[in-house]
Amino acid sequence: MEKWKNSVAVVTGGNSGIGFSILKNLAECGIRVVGFDIQFDAIEKLKVELKNAKIYSFNCDVTKDDVTEAAFNWVEKNIGPVDILVNCAGLHKNIGTLDQQKSMSEIVNHIDVNYTAVIRCTRLVFKSMEARDAYGYVININCVYGHYVHPTTDVQLGIYASTKFAVKTTSDVMRFELNRMKNRKIRITNLSPGVCNRKPSKEIDNSSFINPAIKPEHIGDTVIYLLKTPHDITITDLQIRATGSDL
Repeated sequence: MEKWKNSVAVVTGGNSGIGFSILKNLAECGIRVVGFDIQFDAIEKLKVELKNAKIYSFNCDVTKDDVTEAAFNWVEKNIGPVDILVNCAGLHKNIGTLDQQKSMSEIVNHIDVNYTAVIRCTRLVFKSMEARDAYGYVININCVYGHYVHPTTDVQLGIYASTKFAVKTTSDVMRFELNRMKNRKIRITNLSPGVCNRKPSKEIDNSSFINPAIKPEHIGDTVIYLLKTPHDITITDLQIRATGSDL
């Protein structure tokens, strides 16, 4: 991780679940890390726990253009330009595309959080990285439901699965765009966890799952693994599951 020494990272959805575990791992590696979220209780407790770490938080609704741009401007002015972006903010609700019990505004919000925000945040950090001719890494936290259509579960998940397919495609498109620009310093990875239990590790009993679950900290470890790879290597797409899990 020496090459990322003194780097600045932003983790969207950094106050809970996978995002929080990623934020914690980055902080423990000595990276200056900022959690974007609309709640901060977990991040504030982590600041006390890791007193020597450089952890920050910013109230940011990543579905809003002006709010998101202001958040990144604040980071660049007060902490430094962003070198690592982890797009992790997300919603996971059972909303079918044709579900008449759900409003169109709920569907649009799901799309905005899970998909449009990925583009919004990445465009902002790309602008800075390109201007500085800097090495950068964008990791889009996706899901295995963004790779395979499951007739039963995808009907239940509906919009969620659709947004995850969109993130997978967009991660590839971003990479292709960078290739056409001959940009060899910014990397994009689509990271897709399988079934994940967001409870603390001590509360997890995998024997109760038909499909064993990975833990949020496993995803945090995987992000560190990706950052340790050489700048001239890109792991474009990575799926991670608990051993013995179909999903």
